[in-house]
Amino acid sequence: MTTLLGRDRAFIALRDAVARAQAGAALSLVVDGNRGLGKTALLEQFRAEHIGLPALCARAHHWERNTPHAVVEQLTKADVAEPGWQTVLDRVSDAAITGGPVLVLVDDAHNIDRESMRALTGALDRAVEGMLVVLAVDPDTAEPGDAETLALLDDCRRERIWLRPLTPAHVAVLAVEVAGVRLGAVSTARLAAHTGGNPAHLVRLLRESDPQIWSRWTPLLPVPRAEYAAAAAALGSATDSGRRLLEAAAVLSTSSGLGEAAALAAVTDPVAALDAARATGLIRLDQTRPLSVVAFPDPVVRAAVLNCLPALRLRELHRRAAASADDEGVRLAHLVAAEPTANPALATRLDIYAATRANNGEWGACADALIAASHISSTPRERENRLIRGVDALIGAGSIPRAEALVPEIESFGDGALRDSVLGHLAVMRGRAAEAQLLLTRGWRELGDDPAGPVAASIGQRHVLDALARWDGQRLLHWAGQVARITTGSMPEAIEAAAINGLGHAMTGDIATALRTYDTDLVESVSGAQSQRFRMAKGWLALAMDDYDDARLLLANAVPTAFRFGSTRISLWAQAWLARAQFAVGEWDEALRTVEHAALDAEESGIDLIRPLIHWTGAQICSLRGEDDSAHVHLRLGRADSPEYMAMRIPAGLAQAQYAESRADYQGVVRALGGVARIAPDSDLAGLWPWADLYATGLVLTGRVGEADTFLAGYEHSAAVIDHRSSLARFGAVRGRIIAATDGIDAARPAFESALQAVEDLPLPFERARIEFAYGQVLRRAGKRRDADTVMRSARELFATLGAQVLVQRCDRELKAAGVNTTRSRDPFFELTEQERAVATLVSAGRTNRQAAEELFLSVKTIQYHLTRVYAKLGTRSRTELAAYLHESDR
Repeated sequence: MTTLLGRDRAFIALRDAVARAQAGAALSLVVDGNRGLGKTALLEQFRAEHIGLPALCARAHHWERNTPHAVVEQLTKADVAEPGWQTVLDRVSDAAITGGPVLVLVDDAHNIDRESMRALTGALDRAVEGMLVVLAVDPDTAEPGDAETLALLDDCRRERIWLRPLTPAHVAVLAVEVAGVRLGAVSTARLAAHTGGNPAHLVRLLRESDPQIWSRWTPLLPVPRAEYAAAAAALGSATDSGRRLLEAAAVLSTSSGLGEAAALAAVTDPVAALDAARATGLIRLDQTRPLSVVAFPDPVVRAAVLNCLPALRLRELHRRAAASADDEGVRLAHLVAAEPTANPALATRLDIYAATRANNGEWGACADALIAASHISSTPRERENRLIRGVDALIGAGSIPRAEALVPEIESFGDGALRDSVLGHLAVMRGRAAEAQLLLTRGWRELGDDPAGPVAASIGQRHVLDALARWDGQRLLHWAGQVARITTGSMPEAIEAAAINGLGHAMTGDIATALRTYDTDLVESVSGAQSQRFRMAKGWLALAMDDYDDARLLLANAVPTAFRFGSTRISLWAQAWLARAQFAVGEWDEALRTVEHAALDAEESGIDLIRPLIHWTGAQICSLRGEDDSAHVHLRLGRADSPEYMAMRIPAGLAQAQYAESRADYQGVVRALGGVARIAPDSDLAGLWPWADLYATGLVLTGRVGEADTFLAGYEHSAAVIDHRSSLARFGAVRGRIIAATDGIDAARPAFESALQAVEDLPLPFERARIEFAYGQVLRRAGKRRDADTVMRSARELFATLGAQVLVQRCDRELKAAGVNTTRSRDPFFELTEQERAVATLVSAGRTNRQAAEELFLSVKTIQYHLTRVYAKLGTRSRTELAAYLHESDR
């Protein structure tokens, strides 16, 4: 059953088709999928699931493609001169006597003969009993066939199941089931990519390979023996020009232009060579691109072809490919593949190339070049130096598991500042604060009294990152200054230190200088991957300063890495803060999608430092929506393993505190944030980490009003100095609670009104609702029930619009306790606006969104907006539920 992983959707579609056949329908369905994706296994399992139903089964063999009625004879067991649709129909009728619809299953139906295809479609057209025809087709290996057969097959594709490659998650499960090994995220992703997610390749590889191979990093992955044998046989049977084209295409890549492959193969007639190569079944032609592209079905097939090449032939092709390559990186990769022994001159070229990539922030390309250079270096010292630097570049590229696989080797080298710098960098990314401090301090000391040079620059930059993780602004500014002193402005270390420098000023409360930092010629002059650093930092600061439009634009632009060769670490910071910006403005679904994407990137990269920040938003949204299981997953994944790194500890504490707050567990709020209040009290300056109001609220609601009063004063003053409105709003709501507890509601009203005024022009629906909720609570407890009802209803509407069902329920309890408008509060229909009622009435009557929009003279987007609010307010999830609700209420 292992090959059936990831086929849930296919089985659902098949079972649905059986249900319709049981109701008397005659229908056909095509299962499409490339070789090895499990079509045969799917049919076998489907048949086993419905063993009680009569079935006619056949396999269309390629050697019988031109044999009339070959498949019909298998299905009907009939040996007559002209079997046709009547023969099939008679056999179906006979089988139907045993009860239930008849299943007709044809495997490898791309080989079906024309007469059998006519018979099947004719029987379907005339069937009176329930009948389901399932055809398994491999579109890649299907020969053109005649037009009529193809047309009949396409007609059957009106209902189709397309088998997709397995995902890395499926590969991880398969590895446990087949080989008993647990693979990490990087290993599963590599194995999925190497095999194209093909279950047949995966099962063979896992069964044939030593399980230990999957626990270490290897430059090349093995090839299944069956694929190697098939490739060898196909190459042996190909014409000379076809074989040469296949070899050249494999040397170039998984897919390459026909002209490029033909030139490398030195064939005089590319079209004839292409026909011969395609006849082997090893490649296909993608004619949908501007230039025809020769492509292997998956990387395993390409690797099998490469394994078949003699070493001299492989070297010759790589040398020729290098000579014709326009890109230096591609050229060097071919030269390295052609020269597996020591080559000092080539190693030096790779080192120089790596330096150019590093200057552009292209750490992945830099790492590959340095590691390749280390393998062909002629002296141990050069080999060690290049390997250490290659590991450092891997860390910069976000390939932490691959870097860690090489750590035992570099730990065997002698002590040195470079080694300590790299291991310290790795410790920072893994969130191991004590180890990072030890290694970076020792590395700096090893450089002597006046450190200078590239190693000193790298250690200084790692100290900047370490200070950022510790949320120590003064320390960050000190080390950023050190980096600026010993570097030139164009060095990567100098650029990254400059990008982070503004955050250091913001940490220390110097917002004006922080903003000026990102308004300089340097920011405008950097390009490529280096600009990613500034976009992320500037976007982070814009978010803190309530500039949500700029924040979302800058952070979204700092996310991509694939085409700009950017840093995965920077991308993760950008995604995490982008999710916070989306949460703040009420785009919760978008925020969750950003969290999910970032969480996958973090898992694959192995960068633990940013993990709590990513999962903070996920935990908060799921908590507020009442999705407890999902919230607990985010809370678990977002735990902070390093108490010294406040950039981990603060978001982890906030996630725990916000979960507790949503459940009215204010003791839990105080526990979650007490350590932050003691160790990093200044971290809520300018809203960089918005936790102080939550902690102060916990103090008030657990009876520690005086302590909350003293605690809050400093934050209020700091926010007032820079006129930070979202902070003034957050702190104002807490101040209102404090005043109400000591001086009464009349004295507290101005604080709440001021808080609402501060947030009035900001696009912060959740913050506004929180303030109104607090205000309504205080009003009710003071006996101002009618005022409390008005404010609490406003909070409830905002919470409902956001989908914060947990807080909607708390609002309902407050409204019930207030006892005002109880008749209305029992029926949420009265909470709808007039326009929402009109939309609800039309939609429940069967109108589409477009029809409702035309009738009400509104846009379709506005209809969808109102409908979303209606669902939230009435507690319904679909048009059907809405119609049922209004019918039961007689609306």
